Amino acid sequence: MEMSQPQPVFIYDLPEELLELILSKISPYNDIKNASQVCKQWNRLVKGVVVKIKRRFNQAIDGCDINWTSIQAESGQTITKRYSHCACYYDKSLYVCCGCTVTNTTFNDIWRFDLTTRQWVRPLAVGAYPSPKGCASMVVYKSYLILYGGWSHPTPYPLHQTSKFFNELDMFNPETNRWSHIILASTYTPPPTAGHSASIVGDSMVIFGGSQAPGQGSNEVYVFDFLESYWRKEITVGAKPNPRYGQSQVTLDDGHILIMGGCGGANQIFSDVWLLNLSDDGWMWKEIKVESSEFAAPQLWCHPACKVGDSMIVLSKSAKPLTPPASKPVVRPFIPPPRPANYNPLLHEPGPSRRNQPDSDDSSGDDSSSDERKDNPTYPSSLNNDSFVHPSSSKTASIRPGHPSVRPNAMTNRQKQLDTLRKYEERFRQHQATTSPAPSPTDKPESPSKDRISPMYMHVLDISHVIETGSASWKPYKEIVTPDTPDETVFFSLVHGRGELIMFGGIEKDINSMQRGMEIKSLSVSNSVSIVTSKHIRFG
Repeated sequence: MEMSQPQPVFIYDLPEELLELILSKISPYNDIKNASQVCKQWNRLVKGVVVKIKRRFNQAIDGCDINWTSIQAESGQTITKRYSHCACYYDKSLYVCCGCTVTNTTFNDIWRFDLTTRQWVRPLAVGAYPSPKGCASMVVYKSYLILYGGWSHPTPYPLHQTSKFFNELDMFNPETNRWSHIILASTYTPPPTAGHSASIVGDSMVIFGGSQAPGQGSNEVYVFDFLESYWRKEITVGAKPNPRYGQSQVTLDDGHILIMGGCGGANQIFSDVWLLNLSDDGWMWKEIKVESSEFAAPQLWCHPACKVGDSMIVLSKSAKPLTPPASKPVVRPFIPPPRPANYNPLLHEPGPSRRNQPDSDDSSGDDSSSDERKDNPTYPSSLNNDSFVHPSSSKTASIRPGHPSVRPNAMTNRQKQLDTLRKYEERFRQHQATTSPAPSPTDKPESPSKDRISPMYMHVLDISHVIETGSASWKPYKEIVTPDTPDETVFFSLVHGRGELIMFGGIEKDINSMQRGMEIKSLSVSNSVSIVTSKHIRFG
């Protein structure tokens, strides 16, 4: 009997549940787009996969169930280390522009991080480049990247130059890689500003705050109309936020903008949240009631926030004070009282009382400096150089020069005391050696530069009901540290991609250390990329 040949099985014959699982494992950028163009069935399945990826990532953000992936810049032609740059997400790529470096210089270059290949690409840009600057803003309007404002360090020559602030408005076209200045329909422009915040509402760009002079903030609102190509200053009604710079700003819908944090100058760090209502009857500010502030991220002005779903995400160190690891109690040996200035070992036998010594038949004596006795908490402060307790008596014996010692064998007892002290010291060392755990041969020694002194955690502010109730709440965060979790970093950029957060650059240092006067050149400026994804989603 002739056996029939097995029929070939094609991928189109797979159940849709299995096919959907396969599609969920590929890259959410180019690969998922190419898969959607195979056939109508795949296009329908890809749309469902994209929705599930977003939902799972939002759930992971709410539960802080995240995974870190660090991508170090490769050697060769790559982006320069920088901080206080501007960044945005557009067309499956992270765009980074301008910024500052360790040599107090600023950039005007633009780079693209391809999120599909995870590699840096420098576009061969043409046109009228913007001025080198830092602390500028860059937002996406339709198919253009809009760059505004900024600040640059003073030049070393000629001497006594001041910092320069900009009010330039530039546009970059990613399709043609061309820079161009936006021509205004009127001569009115906002004052030169840096450290401001910006977001797109419809066909307008709304600018808030910023610094117009070193250490001085602003609380004015300016609007640029892309259709009419002109600036206007928007007058707000009622109370408004304190002047500030370095705040985060996001557009909630066509009628509301949210800002949080900022700095108003020396010793003016803000952690408040404000809602701007873009009503036709007049724009009005409203301060938001923030609950569970014990879980809030510290220093919001140097840690940018990013909106994911109904939450504001801030990556920062813990708000709790650092608790040093528990250490074993230090056992200090007994230190005998000092000798008198006229001490003679043949005539005197000074020594502490038996009740102040270890459980031994002989007393312990030693030559100790006054500094060691002062630092030793076990030293009996009631004893002094003129009064000692005789070993055979509980009374104090006066030591007077010229009188013989009560015990003529003082030198023999002195040697016994030293031997006893050595025995106790040897026992103490053996005890420490047996109680200390031996390092495992499989344990890898951790580099001192990787000491997790202040790792970054994800702080989540729930803004799901901020428009209706005027309140927001910080959620408890999980202190989970992985090998790729970065240490505390400031002045970095954070953008939301497809099912992931992308963090780039910054200064790998606590802002408090910088405020104590540390120079930027002594700190660690980064050009690494850190990706935050859900633990339950794996691409590739």
